[in-house]
Amino acid sequence: MTARVSYYPKLIRVISRALAIALLLSMGVLPSFSIFGVMNPEPVEAKPMPAIESAWVAMQAQQAFDALEDTSKISAVEQRDVASRWIKSIAVVLAEHLEISNKDLERAWLQSDLSRQKVLFAALTQLGVPYKTNADEPGKALDCSALIKFAWSNAGIKMPRGSAQQYAFSERIKSSEVRLGDLAWYPGHISMSLGVENIVIQAPTNGRSVEVHQIDESRVNWVRWVDPTA
Repeated sequence: MTARVSYYPKLIRVISRALAIALLLSMGVLPSFSIFGVMNPEPVEAKPMPAIESAWVAMQAQQAFDALEDTSKISAVEQRDVASRWIKSIAVVLAEHLEISNKDLERAWLQSDLSRQKVLFAALTQLGVPYKTNADEPGKALDCSALIKFAWSNAGIKMPRGSAQQYAFSERIKSSEVRLGDLAWYPGHISMSLGVENIVIQAPTNGRSVEVHQIDESRVNWVRWVDPTA
């Protein structure tokens, strides 16, 4: 994928859609607005990953990311071989925590292009980083949109801040079309797909940290999926 260095060609659309979303939210209209067809679901509890496992995955992801940066001058095939070394070990740990198939997770990551693999590794480096409202300090504190902005900036995609703005920036896709790195949005929150159905990485809320999470069935129907590269 060719890295995109600016989102200014989309600026008018981004601003208009973001303003519309913000206006509807301020009026309390969006939850029942038929165009979006979404509602604010009840919060669900995520099963936290043990700190030692979270730290291990973050460390492995950082090493993987650094390795890809160091191999930027070699062929794409060789870069994919480098990425696969970490993908397999990380997938096993995350899949066990999420209680899903590690083969499904591994397959989704290996089939993704290098840019999305890089976004994956960048996001995973932030596992365990505390959530803080309006924070944008990778490695120290993040809110949900700051995590997304950080992850995709490592693939050359300069995303705006704010979950509504990021939703407006991206192109709506069907749930069946979701790939690693695509975004899951509902009013007030945004997270990133790990390439397997309803599995995301997110910076959730105060008192929690960046985590991997399976979207609860009660919330799935309200989520809107978007592709930031479209």
